[in-house]
Amino acid sequence: TWLILLGILVNCGAPPFSAWLPDAYPAASVTGGLILSAYTTKTAVYTLLRGFPEWEPLIWIGCIMAVYGMIYALMETDMRRVLAYAILNQVGFMVCAAGIGTHEAINGAAAAAFCHILYKSLLWMATGAVLYRVGRGQLTELGGMHRSMPVTALFCGIGALSMAAPGTCGFTSKTIIIHAAEHEKLFVPWLVLALSSVGIF
Repeated sequence: TWLILLGILVNCGAPPFSAWLPDAYPAASVTGGLILSAYTTKTAVYTLLRGFPEWEPLIWIGCIMAVYGMIYALMETDMRRVLAYAILNQVGFMVCAAGIGTHEAINGAAAAAFCHILYKSLLWMATGAVLYRVGRGQLTELGGMHRSMPVTALFCGIGALSMAAPGTCGFTSKTIIIHAAEHEKLFVPWLVLALSSVGIF
């Protein structure tokens, strides 16, 4: 059981096994990164929700992932590495929800996983379009792209806002998880997840 759990946590990118994710996703092709984003971490979240609900250490592992992913995403300048660190942040919410393990938390995590596949795929495809057109992915070198690629900029904006903007799927699913933490009187996880949600937005 412990070895299975360890394998799942490696697949999630949980600390201290998270280094592979921001290194592997940007090194893959854009299509490969999209497939990794859609399936790798989400299957791990699903198995945590099915096999290890209410295991309390998952709450704290998820909180660490949410903060770690947010901080590194804000400091990164490579587009694909930003997306990879944002995945760690988002999956942190889902892992924390698995640790809470209530009906509401598990529903929130399942919704977050489904929504994450949609908006992160859109962001990976927009990133791929920019890389194809420009040939580089450093955000510091890409000013004014909205003028030459307005449709890509629009879709990128939709994908980015879907992560945490009020009224979007990402905001709604995270709110369910945050409310589950509040309902279980888990003040520190509630605070960490709320601040991480604001930070990634």
